[in-house]
Amino acid sequence: MLSSLVDDIANATNELSVLFSHPEHLDFADVRGDMERLYAALDKFAAIDAAFAFVADRDGAGSAVGANHATQYLVDVLGLSRAEALSRIKRGRDLFGEPEVPEPPREPEEDEARARTRRQEQERRRAAARRAREKARKRAAAINAEKQKIIQQCLRDLNEHACPAYDELHEQALAEASTRGPEDLRRWLREAVRRANLAGRDYDGEKDPCAAWKKRAILFGRTDADGLTRVTLQVPRAELALLKALIQPGYAPGTNASDSPADDARTRTQRGFDQLTAILRSYENGRQDARRGVASIVLSLTAEDLARADRDSLFPTNTGVDLSAGDIIRLGLSGTDFLLELDPVTALPLNLGRTRLASIEQKLAIFAAQGVCAWAGCDKPGMELEAHHVIAWKDGGPTNISNLVGLCREHHRCNNDNRDGHRNMGHVDINRATGRVEHHPAGTGPPRTNETTGYRSSAGATIRHRAAPNPARQPT
Repeated sequence: MLSSLVDDIANATNELSVLFSHPEHLDFADVRGDMERLYAALDKFAAIDAAFAFVADRDGAGSAVGANHATQYLVDVLGLSRAEALSRIKRGRDLFGEPEVPEPPREPEEDEARARTRRQEQERRRAAARRAREKARKRAAAINAEKQKIIQQCLRDLNEHACPAYDELHEQALAEASTRGPEDLRRWLREAVRRANLAGRDYDGEKDPCAAWKKRAILFGRTDADGLTRVTLQVPRAELALLKALIQPGYAPGTNASDSPADDARTRTQRGFDQLTAILRSYENGRQDARRGVASIVLSLTAEDLARADRDSLFPTNTGVDLSAGDIIRLGLSGTDFLLELDPVTALPLNLGRTRLASIEQKLAIFAAQGVCAWAGCDKPGMELEAHHVIAWKDGGPTNISNLVGLCREHHRCNNDNRDGHRNMGHVDINRATGRVEHHPAGTGPPRTNETTGYRSSAGATIRHRAAPNPARQPT
């Protein structure tokens, strides 16, 4: 039945695409009614998306692409962004999974009566959450994806012991979504979350003193065209007070600047940023003194890159943030504490030195050679990579840079060291002719290489591209 329904939708979509390929021939009054019916029907896809993501998550869909997580399947096969894949899985769990109810803390000398009361209260909350979740499923079928994402975003601010709890407020929000516009829904739900947090009590009937502390967070956004990135902090009151106290001295004219106070033309916000940078530098200087100067920001570039650089040239770093020459000078990254020679044709690192753990020098060599995670399609930056043995350590694989590649934590656990296709998981290997790291999927599929911008901008990729004598030598 599902197959025939999908066939009908696919055929209808193709016909609609043809019809709307020439909108100059259409009249709004003629198509308005039908299109409004279409969009009303498409609203149901938000619930279908969540249900399919739940099934994929529950049944281990990641194995279909040689990974451990359903997220990778949604990214590779459906073409979703990682954020959208995670969002759908979360909505699926919220609607179809078992409710998560905070477990009451156990006291060391708790008597049986008190323990029974706590268990009963937890079960009562779980039963209420199940009832709310059942109602939420029915309501979600009529709510579009935009409103469901707004609900998901706002509920992130809900405390663990809020009253009403997560599932009850989720169901209420879906009910309100049927009559409210997106922005009005956001305003209503933010106020509802605020009230629920104020009313929240833990299992002792007291307000949870750690509610704000549990939600502390720092989030890094994407870098924009000007090289700026929005950083979002969720700061509990005590730490906010400390942060403000530390930043406050930097607002004085002339602080952290070579200009005299009278000539300081920086805005107040710029001075605050410069004070934060000074604090971070002070911390880093102390840490590097303790570690004998091991760098925490690493650049990957060739001598030719440096010679050709202009003020607009950008160089990749292990943090995932590309830096210009001006950025490098401002950070003081002009030393030569570590230099690595790469093979001039394959760009494979030359051997540095049987221990299992990779040394700092080997990790730097991996970053220079590939820049980001070697798994096809992944752009996790160098600082998030783990050293992976191409020939497994248990099988006698040495810990030298000819046998090491960098994989992020997620994809490191997706690699099948036995190379036997078990659980439909593939493995990575180094193509010695091209110097490329290749992901070999389970079965008979062709090997895949990472073609992301981050991988192609590494020093190793640059050398391989320049050394290739003809297009046939370049990996596809």
